[in-house]
Amino acid sequence: MNEALLRKWHRTLGIILALLLFCQAGSGALLALELNFKDPGLFGLLSALHFGGGFWGNLYRILLGLGTMALAVSGTLIYLKIRARTRK
Repeated sequence: MNEALLRKWHRTLGIILALLLFCQAGSGALLALELNFKDPGLFGLLSALHFGGGFWGNLYRILLGLGTMALAVSGTLIYLKIRARTRK
């Protein structure tokens, strides 16, 4: 795969996943605060959003995880291509 196409996919996937990761991380952080306050009703809706959703919620979390892994792989490949180019 050429570097320009790899960078385009990495950039596009990164923009899409950024919002989803922000929502997932934000709701997880607030749930952690909820555990410290020991008030299970404080962020009950966040718990449903973070862990719930049935089939679609599970599919969302699987795709989010796979997308994050794809970003890590494409970023590593971009780094290796840059490194190989600068060593010449």
